[in-house]
Amino acid sequence: MKEGLLQLLKLQEVDKKLFELEEAKEKYPAEIALRRSEIAEARSVLAALEAQSAEFEKQQRHCEREIESGKATLSEREGRFAVVTTNKEYDSLQLEIEICKKAIAEHETQSLKAIENLERIEEKIAEAQGAFEEVRAAEQERIDELEGQLSTMQEQIDEVVASRRVVAKGIEDIDTQLLRTYESKKGRHGIRVAAVHREACGACYYQMPAQILNEVRIGGHVIFCESCGTIMVWDDQS
Repeated sequence: MKEGLLQLLKLQEVDKKLFELEEAKEKYPAEIALRRSEIAEARSVLAALEAQSAEFEKQQRHCEREIESGKATLSEREGRFAVVTTNKEYDSLQLEIEICKKAIAEHETQSLKAIENLERIEEKIAEAQGAFEEVRAAEQERIDELEGQLSTMQEQIDEVVASRRVVAKGIEDIDTQLLRTYESKKGRHGIRVAAVHREACGACYYQMPAQILNEVRIGGHVIFCESCGTIMVWDDQS
């Protein structure tokens, strides 16, 4: 019985490793998706700023075209003074010129604002670009690591499952009922068997009475922790 109980500790370690691998296999894809979303979010911030920059450039080019067109119109209007023959024509032409000058001035103001906006947005783009590159480098490194581990995860699981069969068969050869007792337990946090440590349960740290400790040390039968129900085992470290 005592040898079988010690073998249960080995089986528990194998199951712990198997549990960690299966948990990782389930959680890694979610973590990869989360990290990719972090990259996408940083990229979207950069893209939004670049879109604003493109819009300001478009506005600035539009203003420049309007200014050139306005100056051409102004020059044409001013040239018509030479052929004006009446005061009414003169006043009308003068009004057209004032309107033209005002339009040119407004487009020049808008052009300056567009240039100022471009300068500010370019600074933000530079900051966002740096932030994006930093996020991408950090997150992609972890993504590559996780994907690399996932690619061999099933192989690792298969190896652990194979080793588990060997350990479980050894326990079954010693005591079939002992293996069944272990398999039937769920355990707290996946722990179904634990070694005594400093006169306490290795799973929940419940201080065990001296009589129970002695029975665990002898190992004549299965003893469960009075607090958490874990199978108690006395090993060399106990």
